[in-house]
Amino acid sequence: LRAQAAAQDQQLHWLEMERRRLHNLVQELKGNIRVFCRVRPVLPEEEERQKSLDHLHFHPHDNKVLSHVGRERRGDVRYDFSFDRVFPPAASQQEVFEEIAMLVQVGGKKKQHF
Repeated sequence: LRAQAAAQDQQLHWLEMERRRLHNLVQELKGNIRVFCRVRPVLPEEEERQKSLDHLHFHPHDNKVLSHVGRERRGDVRYDFSFDRVFPPAASQQEVFEEIAMLVQVGGKKKQHF
């Protein structure tokens, strides 16, 4: 049993190294930098002061674009921003975690909770 356990430990170590190598390869192929945008909900005190998110536009069919409409002297000006993913105010922690879970590596053993 000890020999079998040692062999399994060695195989587990090899598989973990292979997983890391493949993960790094995927990261390289995708590019190493990811930019996510998460817009927080309006706070109660902001609602009281009538600050809303009307100036932000979330595209219903493209979760990678966020538009901001700013007021300037010449009228409203629209700015479009592109991200790897945009999370609107209603997005849950679980949604965010599921999106980035594969991008996060923790040294040593893989942790399940952050």
